[in-house]
Amino acid sequence: MFKLSSEASLDGAITVENKFIVEYMPYADGDYVKVYLYGLSLAARKSDADDSVERLARRLGTDVATVNAAIDHWTELGLMSRIGGDVCYFSTRTSRPKVKNFDVDKYREFNRQAQLYISARQIEPNEYYNYYSTMERLNIEWQAMVLIVKYCVDIKGDNVSYTYILAVARNLAQDGYRTADEVGERLDEFGVYYNELLRVLGAMGGKRPDHESVQFYKKWRTAYKFEPDVIYSVAQNIKRGGINALDAKLTQYHESGYLTADAIEKFETERKDNYALAKAVNKAMGLYYDNVDPEIAMYIKPWLGLGFEPNAITAAARYCMKKDLKRLSDLDAVIRGLFAEGITSEEQVCADFARENRFDADIEKLLKLINVKGAVKDVHRAYYSNWTEKWNMPFDTVAYAASLAKDKSNPMGYINSVLSDWHGKNITDTESAKRTAPPVSAAAPTAAPTGIVHEKYSEEFLNSLFTTIDEDDK
Repeated sequence: MFKLSSEASLDGAITVENKFIVEYMPYADGDYVKVYLYGLSLAARKSDADDSVERLARRLGTDVATVNAAIDHWTELGLMSRIGGDVCYFSTRTSRPKVKNFDVDKYREFNRQAQLYISARQIEPNEYYNYYSTMERLNIEWQAMVLIVKYCVDIKGDNVSYTYILAVARNLAQDGYRTADEVGERLDEFGVYYNELLRVLGAMGGKRPDHESVQFYKKWRTAYKFEPDVIYSVAQNIKRGGINALDAKLTQYHESGYLTADAIEKFETERKDNYALAKAVNKAMGLYYDNVDPEIAMYIKPWLGLGFEPNAITAAARYCMKKDLKRLSDLDAVIRGLFAEGITSEEQVCADFARENRFDADIEKLLKLINVKGAVKDVHRAYYSNWTEKWNMPFDTVAYAASLAKDKSNPMGYINSVLSDWHGKNITDTESAKRTAPPVSAAAPTAAPTGIVHEKYSEEFLNSLFTTIDEDDK
């Protein structure tokens, strides 16, 4: 259980003392600082569900060994004490560092060699003390620690901080490398990738490799099986995010099975093309999405998978906009309808839409004759197609029927009734139609003017709009 001493808790207020921030925190490992601060929070809460070393480790995303190492570190500095299962915090004003005597002769050669490598500054006693503590706590040979110091100086320069050196030492120890032979072999392995990584990081801005980046590179080479030129090529396209962004990109390629430069280039070209197509579709339909990835996955890729040309898809999107169909699901229905007819190219799509509108000029003349205002609708096209293509009525005959419907409440329905009567009598020319009286059933009463056009459809007309399965098979 974590507790506060009386000096560390004043009137129930928990503070992180300035002395800790200035004199202790800069020289401590980041994980140790996290343990200190989170434990301080637990101490303030007294009994807490997370009030144990094991739960604290899980909460911080680390292991119990690291938490215990952190507690030992702060205990040696006099900021904590551990008795049994309790960890007590002390104020920095009353802290009494735990003095531990080390064998001077045992580390004399280590001191000499470490100072030889770290030539830009004088190693202070406190730094030596932390080296000794880490070596004894983690059972690292002093010869191995010398190799670690040299490795860190090679990477960071001879002014490298000792906290960085200790972090590398802890990582190696946790992976089981503690003797000089083990550490030397491991660091030699990292050294193999150093020059390759230097070139990669240069492509992203020239940052010098560090231990973490070398570990990343080793993963890309050994676990992911990427060749150096492939890694370098990908790095050249990383604009932001550095080593972490490069790792995310290479992980994506690895998981997708793209391991060669050609495969990656093809993937990126396809991704950019899909992104551009999604943007073009949305622009054509008046849509906007911050993230088009779901649209690409749900619509763009399936449409392309059906064999549609990209320009055919944007042509269909423009068609939907004209039809006031403003949802991607509407466009999907149009595209799948085209696919059912074997229409997938831009030329075929445009021709199909043009064929649908081929009578619009004539229909507009008819609407003007019957005083119907507004744009040509699909129902008008369906009427006109039935009259002219199925009943073989020429425009003049249809126009004459329209002249008879000027004052009718449902002029399109009236025209359809008249033309249906003439069709039944095999009348198609205008002269014969003029000699024939309009059918009585077509003479619908004139309703009071409301400005609203009511359209009624005959059973024959409605049936003409649909094609039976038998007809499709013919």
